[in-house]
Formats: sequence, C-alpha cells, structure tokens
Amino acid sequence: MEQSSMVFQKDGKNYLQLDCENAKELSMKLGEKTYPFTKDGKKWILELPFSTAVNYVQICVDGQEVLLPELPIGHGYCHLYNYIELPDGNELTEIRDIPHGTLVHEFYMSDISNNWERFIVYLPPCVPSAGLPVLYLQHGFGESEISWTTTGKANIILDNLIEMGKIKPFALVMCDGMVKEKFGLEERLNHVLLERMLVEEIIPMAEKKYQFGGCKEKRGMAGLSMGSVQTTRTICDHPDLFSEVGIFSGFIRDNIEGNPDRDAVGRKPYEQTHLKAMDDPDFNNYFHTFFRCIGDNDCFLSRFLEEDAIIQEKGVHEIRKIYPGGHDWNVWRPCFADFAQMIFR
Repeated sequence: MEQSSMVFQKDGKNYLQLDCENAKELSMKLGEKTYPFTKDGKKWILELPFSTAVNYVQICVDGQEVLLPELPIGHGYCHLYNYIELPDGNELTEIRDIPHGTLVHEFYMSDISNNWERFIVYLPPCVPSAGLPVLYLQHGFGESEISWTTTGKANIILDNLIEMGKIKPFALVMCDGMVKEKFGLEERLNHVLLERMLVEEIIPMAEKKYQFGGCKEKRGMAGLSMGSVQTTRTICDHPDLFSEVGIFSGFIRDNIEGNPDRDAVGRKPYEQTHLKAMDDPDFNNYFHTFFRCIGDNDCFLSRFLEEDAIIQEKGVHEIRKIYPGGHDWNVWRPCFADFAQMIFR
C-alpha cells in the first residue's frame, strides 16, 4: 500500500501510526464520530474502525484539523481531504509492474463560463491515440477533475484491464464539473453549463488534438452522483453524440437545478424536460450500453428506486446493478471497472 509504513496489521486488526511527538492530543474524525489516538513512546496509534478499501478521514492535532501529506490526498466535499486505503484483494486497483497510460492536464479559456476551465486526458499505454474510442467521465458534487484518477484510480483500473486482455484500449476525458461561471470579479457555481462546454468546446478541442472519438460509436459518457445528472442531461439532449452511458450512484432527474440548497444560480425548479427524449421510440437504438447502478446503503437509494418506475414507464433498456456499499468510492470503483468491460466492444 502507498502508506504501508503508517498503516499496519496486527492480530488481524488494522492500525494507523503517526509520528507527532510534540502533539498533546491526536484524533481522527470519521463522519460524525471522533476516535482518539493512544500515545506509544514517540508514536500515536489508533485501531482503525473500518475495513473497507477507501475511507475519508480528518486528522486533528491538538484540536486543529490538518491535512497530512503522508496520507493520500483526494478532492471532495469542496476541499482537499485525506483518505486511508486498506487492501481489499482487488487487483484492478493495485499499481503493478505493467505498462501504464499517460495523464495530460489541459487548460483553456471558456467562452461559455467566461472562465479558465480544466480537464484531464487519460491515454492508454502502448497505442497511438488516433482512432481510439473515448469516454467522457464526470465526478460528483464538491469534487474535481482529479477525483477519478486520485481516489477513483480510473487510470490504474484501465491499465490493469488492458494488460489482462479484458478490454480494448480507450481514452478518458475527465472535466471539472463544478463549473464556476464568471461575472466580472464574481464567480458562481453553474453545473448546467458543462453540457454546452462539452458539446461546443471540450469534445471538439480534445478530439481534434488527440484524434480519438470522432463519431458516436467511439464516444461514451458516464458520471457519478452530480456527474450522473450531467451525463443524463447531456446524452438525452444529444443522443446522436454518444453510444455508451453510465449512471453511477446516479440520477436520471436533475435534483440540483432549482434546489435552494445547491443551486447557486437561484433558478426555478427544473421541469426535467430532458426526459422527453426517452419518449422517442428510437431512444434505445441510440445506445449500445445504458448502465445504471448504486450502493445498497446509499443515502440516495430511495431516489434511485423511484426512478426505476420512470425507466420502466419509458421502456428504457438498461443494465441495472446494486452494489454493497454507500455513496462513496467503495462503490464507484467497481461500478467503473464493470462498466469499462461493457463498452466499446
């Protein structure tokens, strides 16, 4: 593991060991609970209260929340955070001695958001990018374009699947979905703009530069949580552009636009007009894969189950799966790995 000197096992239990010799008090927050460390000489030790692979934590030193560079750092909840990773026997997320793909960070000035925008391109190993299929992959609310390749390990998963011969190589484009629309010196969050940015700016720019995609048969889109909303709206409004669809812990209805707790633009409740596309008798013919999934302990499970009725009413041909877990990367990693093996075949 990346932090093997800090996380260790003893008698079948997992422990976190930190070197904070001068600290008077050390604790770890996990959700709403706080767990105190015990000092052992110069070290502080805590028996970890979880066994799942990916766990967001907040370390506190003498009552102050800190970000430790010694632990892996991800982006979520609108800020950087530490997470602890435990082995779960999943070889797809392990970094192995195999050819690895390349990550390229791209920046451009958007005419739509009037702001500088970012996206990351994953190029698979040992093959030219020209002619490859491409998946546009979106993160969730409060995350960023780095989330899928830090906590999500999407690039490592694809490297392993390619080396195992389980998929044919394809590229990824991961955009910052927390779009900040700029007005003079002010910015406001406007997630709806991503659709236009993708269709009018990012897809033409990325596919011209890297020569992948180029047609709907070689183009897909997927996203988790908020990214699933952006995915559903985009593929419904532009079914001629995509052949593969992944809705992870996701929604076919937009629960952000017009929501006073999340919509910074202050719009009226959205009338879900994009769903009218599903009434088209040819809707199912547009897509090779329409994959919708969630965790069995997800806080949004009831909403997902409500949307089963919409899917059935409109006759959408979907692949549906419920995973063990909550609204986190312990579900989204296997979601992505399974979806990757369904598409561009």
